Amino acid sequence: MACQRIREFSRDSEGAMGVWGLILFFTICVIVGLSMDVSNAFKVRSEMQVAADAAAHAALVTRVKFGREQAIQKALAVANTNLSTQKGSTGAIKASDIVFGKWDKDKKVFTPDPNSISAVMVNARRNSSRANGVETFLLSSVGLKSWDVSTNSVMETYRPGCLTEGFVAENMVDIQSNNGFEAGFCIHSNGTISINQNNTFDAGTIVSLPDTDNLQIAASGFVKNNGLLEALRESFYKIRVLNRITDIITALKAGDLNTLKQMKAADPGSAMNYITAGAPISVNTCNLTMSNLTQGRIHIVYCGSTLKPSGAFAKVAIVTSAPVQFSSGTSFEDAVIATSSTDAQSFKGPSGQNNKITFGANDGCTEGGGVQLVTLGGAKFAAGLNMYGSQILAAQTINFAANADGVEGVSLVSADTVSGTSNMKMGYCGKGMDANFEVDYYRLAY
Repeated sequence: MACQRIREFSRDSEGAMGVWGLILFFTICVIVGLSMDVSNAFKVRSEMQVAADAAAHAALVTRVKFGREQAIQKALAVANTNLSTQKGSTGAIKASDIVFGKWDKDKKVFTPDPNSISAVMVNARRNSSRANGVETFLLSSVGLKSWDVSTNSVMETYRPGCLTEGFVAENMVDIQSNNGFEAGFCIHSNGTISINQNNTFDAGTIVSLPDTDNLQIAASGFVKNNGLLEALRESFYKIRVLNRITDIITALKAGDLNTLKQMKAADPGSAMNYITAGAPISVNTCNLTMSNLTQGRIHIVYCGSTLKPSGAFAKVAIVTSAPVQFSSGTSFEDAVIATSSTDAQSFKGPSGQNNKITFGANDGCTEGGGVQLVTLGGAKFAAGLNMYGSQILAAQTINFAANADGVEGVSLVSADTVSGTSNMKMGYCGKGMDANFEVDYYRLAY
C-alpha cells in the first residue's frame, strides 16, 4: 500500500507550474535587475558624453579670447550645467580632465600641448579611484557595488576651405564667360550662383550652394562649362567672418594687435608680424603715398573726400572712413587697408585695360606678402586687378575684372554679391593665405 502511494505521488503533476513560475519569476527578476544596472550605466555615460562635448566646445571658444585658465573654468561650469545632480556626477569632470593640445585627424591622435588653441580633450570619469562610480542595484547584492564609466571628447577648430580661398557670397556669385578655375578653387553662395558659358572647372574645383536648383545656367550650361557638373555640390556656410568687419576696423583704430591677430588664419604668434607697434599714427591727407607712412605701424588716415593711394606700399596698416580710389600702378604687399565707408564703391580700382592695381606679392604662394582689404561698403575693380595671396571682405557687392593669369591665391567674401567678368584664370594656392582674416569654426573630432 505504501509503495502504491509512493508511485502515485511520483506520477502526480499537480503544482508543477507553481514551481516553474517561481523559477521564471526569479529569472525575470535577475534579468530586470541586470538591465536596470546596465541601462543606468549607459544613461550615465550618455549624460557624461553630452557634458564632455559641451565643455570641450566652451573651452575652445573661450581659450582664444581669455586664455587657458578662464577657458578651463568656463568648461567646468558648462560641464556641471549638463551633468545631473545625481551623487557622483558633479565630480565626473575636473580641471585636470581638460587638456589642450593638437589633433592629428589622419592618425586620430591627440597630443597634449598647453599652449595650443587648436584642439582640446575633455575626459569624463566616474570610477572607484574617484569614489564616484555609478552605483548598481542587483549587482550590489553579489559584491559589485558600482560600475566604472568613462568617456572623452575631442573638439578642434577648423577653417572651411571655401572661406580661405575662392569666391564666397551670401546672396549671389555671378561669373561670366571664358574663365578657368584650377583644382581646389571654390565658388560658394548661400543663395544663387549664375554661370555663363565656356568656363573650365578643373577636377577638384568646388561649386557649392544650399540648393543646386538655384544654379543659373543656360540649357546647355553643363555641356559648355567643362567640369561644372563634377564640381557641383550642395552645402551651406554661416559666413561668420562678415560679422567681424566692424570689429576689424575698430581694432585697427584702437591699435588692438591681439584682437587683429586672433582673427588671422595663421597662428596668433606669427600673424601680422610686420606690424611692430600697436599705437596708431594719425595722417591727414587724401593723396596718400608711402612717404606719408611708417613701416611697421597702423595709420588712421583722415580725408574729407576720396582717399587716393598711389605708388608702392609695404608693411603697413591703413584705416580710414573715406572711400578709396586706387591709382594706376599702385601696389601693396604685407598690408591691411580698411574703410568704414558704406559707399557701393568704397574700394575702386583704375579704369581702362592698361591700368593695373596689384595686391600681394607674386611669390608663388609662399607665406607672407598678402594684402587684406576690409570695407563696410562695396568694391569695384573695372580692369587690371592682380591679386596674389590676398583677400577682400565687403559688406556689399564685390565687382571685378582681373587680368588673365593675374590671380593666384584669392579670397573674395561678400555679404551680398561677388561678380566677376570674363577671360580670367583663377589659380589656386592652397597655402600662403595665412594672413587672411578668418573666424574659427568648431567640430567634434573624436
